[in-house]
Amino acid sequence: MKALILAALLAAAPAMAAERVSLLKACETPKGIEFQGGGYGGISGVDYDPRAGLWAFISDDKSEHGPSHFFLGKLDVRPGKACGPELTAMVPLRREDGETFPDRKAGTEAADGEAIRFDPLNGELVWSTEGDFDHGYPPAIRRMKADGTPVARHVVPDALTFHDGGETGARKNATTEGISWSVGGRSLWVSMEGPLVQDGPIPSVAGGGLTRLSRLDRSGRLVAQYAYRIDPVQVASPVGVGDNGVSEILTLDDHRLLVLERSGIKHADGRYSYHVRLYLADVSKALDVSRVDSLLETSVRPVEKRLLLNFDTLGIRIDNLEAMAWGPRQADGARTLVLASDDNYDARQINQILVLRFTP
Repeated sequence: MKALILAALLAAAPAMAAERVSLLKACETPKGIEFQGGGYGGISGVDYDPRAGLWAFISDDKSEHGPSHFFLGKLDVRPGKACGPELTAMVPLRREDGETFPDRKAGTEAADGEAIRFDPLNGELVWSTEGDFDHGYPPAIRRMKADGTPVARHVVPDALTFHDGGETGARKNATTEGISWSVGGRSLWVSMEGPLVQDGPIPSVAGGGLTRLSRLDRSGRLVAQYAYRIDPVQVASPVGVGDNGVSEILTLDDHRLLVLERSGIKHADGRYSYHVRLYLADVSKALDVSRVDSLLETSVRPVEKRLLLNFDTLGIRIDNLEAMAWGPRQADGARTLVLASDDNYDARQINQILVLRFTP
């Protein structure tokens, strides 16, 4: 009898896990919106401040559609309500000297904002830039006030930066794609989009790859680091161009993170399709690889991961999802999870917002 009960529970486990995340609504924001001199597009990071009831949306625009910037605004996550953002302010991103970032063609550091978070302890914001490989500027985490006034800049740990010669270190356009405060805000999680050079090849249809999840203290010092195994590229590209990587992370508790993996596939007509999966990653049994030179060492033990949602199963078009944040709770206490897409300012892509119900 006990064996039959156990078998029934095991058989039901995948269905129970899949029911933890469900779609509440999907919205598409019109293209070409400009607000206070900044274009609404390229949304690569989003976060919610429950104290002010405001959302932050950071664009990875490199000062080509106005100054590099983020928006503040409001978002209605209730089912049945429109969920396009109501923008209230456009805030330029600024260098440490107080100047806005120049156009990417200027020859100096361009901003490449990929994630943004409100600091739960003081109301400031932190944002990640993937760095400027071509001009030698490393990936960094920057701190600023809500009006964009710069406060501090923390270059990521040395292993995660660009290295001369390119035999080790970060790959171009595969760096600090995701950040998330720990519960309580005493440390900051940082995810690399793809593998470091010394950690093996980038994911392909034939196989996945290994990237790193890092935990930094509030001054930017490395506290711990873990290997995370990325899935293979989800679908073969007819022109041989496809990728898969970590596009965002979000803290759930002291040892678990939500990890968003995004696979982009180029088609013969030049357009891209996207295949996105949401995982629950548990670092509690993983090996700290802070001092491990290469994740290809046999002793490395990656974090455990479990699939929560394959977005292909939702039955709707999925675009280039890069942003993810917790929203206000639903009336019954369930959490809301908000995701937004980076349309790359491409007429063939959409500005998408998804609101999911997350039931622990």
